[in-house]
Amino acid sequence: MTFFKRPIFVLLTISLLAGIFVLRGYGQSWDEPDIYRYGDYALEVYRYFWHPKDMPNFDTNLDFYGPAFFMIAAILSRGLTALIPSWSDVDAWHLVYFATFLIGVYTLYLLAKRWMSEWASFGVAILFLTQPLLWGHAFINPKDTPFMVFFMASIYLGLRMTDAPPRSSGKLIWLILAGILLGMTISFRVLGPLAGIIALTNAAIKDWKNALTICVPYLLIAGTTAYLTWPFLWGAPIPNYLESLSLMSKFPFDAMVLFNGTLLPPDRIPRFYFPVMFALQLTESLLLLFGLGFTLLVLSFRKKEVLEPIMIFAGWFLLPAAAIVLLRSNLYDNARQLYFLFPPIFLAAGFAIDWVFNRVTRPIHRSIFLLFTVLPGLIAFVGLHPYEYVYYNSLIGGVDGAFRRFETDYWGTSFKEAMGYVNSVAPEGARILILAGPNDIASRYARPDMEVVTEETDYSEEKLYDYVLILTRKNVNEGRCKKSETVHTVGRGEAVFTFIKKLGPEGRCK
Repeated sequence: MTFFKRPIFVLLTISLLAGIFVLRGYGQSWDEPDIYRYGDYALEVYRYFWHPKDMPNFDTNLDFYGPAFFMIAAILSRGLTALIPSWSDVDAWHLVYFATFLIGVYTLYLLAKRWMSEWASFGVAILFLTQPLLWGHAFINPKDTPFMVFFMASIYLGLRMTDAPPRSSGKLIWLILAGILLGMTISFRVLGPLAGIIALTNAAIKDWKNALTICVPYLLIAGTTAYLTWPFLWGAPIPNYLESLSLMSKFPFDAMVLFNGTLLPPDRIPRFYFPVMFALQLTESLLLLFGLGFTLLVLSFRKKEVLEPIMIFAGWFLLPAAAIVLLRSNLYDNARQLYFLFPPIFLAAGFAIDWVFNRVTRPIHRSIFLLFTVLPGLIAFVGLHPYEYVYYNSLIGGVDGAFRRFETDYWGTSFKEAMGYVNSVAPEGARILILAGPNDIASRYARPDMEVVTEETDYSEEKLYDYVLILTRKNVNEGRCKKSETVHTVGRGEAVFTFIKKLGPEGRCK
């Protein structure tokens, strides 16, 4: 079949099968329960479309995010659980996230093909696919990874819209597709319009008359789509969008952030927080290729054929990253909010791969080169699964070196494994105390006879417990139940993600 003669489709097929095989090992992440509820809520409130003032409010700040993707994921996950009854809703949602990530892999490959060879484009795709950080988030992250894919696809469709001949049917089709996807990207997160700005800027540089022609219908389609897929906008579109923009551009987060072993308020983290996380959580081979590719782009900036990728790299990565550093934007959770800035890093690395392949022409040698570039990621997959998202490279000594200095399992996915242990040893009717971490996730994986509580939700007079779970996020475990017996830990290497402590007959922490 012609389909399987193209390496990219073979790669995506193998990846999808591998993802299906391993996805049930991933635990639910901290943010997911509210995302599930928000997706269902958004689908239900369409009954209020013509009278939005009667629409009930959602009980978290999630309505400041548009729910376009969450609604799609909710519908698809329902279909998957109906098709495969043995799967939980978590498994179904995780497969939807992962399939979205694979669409992003293919989109990045298509973008790379605009400026580099087939081999180099494939190298970009496989390098992106085998980043442990991104692979791990691909299963458990309902917000940042999908937004990265939507943002990337919006830029790609915007470029195709620009490329299409004026007044052709193709132009109209690409215009409609690009506008709809940009609208969904805006609905996803308020930073979505940046993708449209990048596409229109590129169009104006090429042909400003063409840019003027497509600008109004493009933005009109995008705005209409955003409005239709974001219930929060229905009552007062412009004021509500500006309110969301004001709030979400500050990345609201009121907890402390662990940076290099010190807990800091999010508005006090160093300006170089993002560059540090960028340097420590991507593989060494990618960092080297990015450095070489960026150098090659700078040295060839006067060449006409690299004008487009340079302008897109500047608008997509350099300028936003510089603004984030200079403005000291509030960031947390290892700057996961900025993953949408990652694709141009891989595109820059692709120019380095292309440069190498212009000198290494034999397929076997190229294959060996690609194998060595992805080897650090593949090794990490084996050692970290299913916690690939906690990956740190050798610049800090891996996850062992990052433990206690930077966050590891900040989303509490290790609670699935932790509760698996507790389920196997706890007596019938056991009471489990969650001192730090997502108690609703612990409840999901607990035996039906057990009671899972926090100090705030335990209304019993005795307040006695059999086991305690403590997530090591922000190193909070260092001050809680220090003398109680640790009977089990979940982690990788010397890094511990969750402590399980047995309290004994006294039923209280020591």
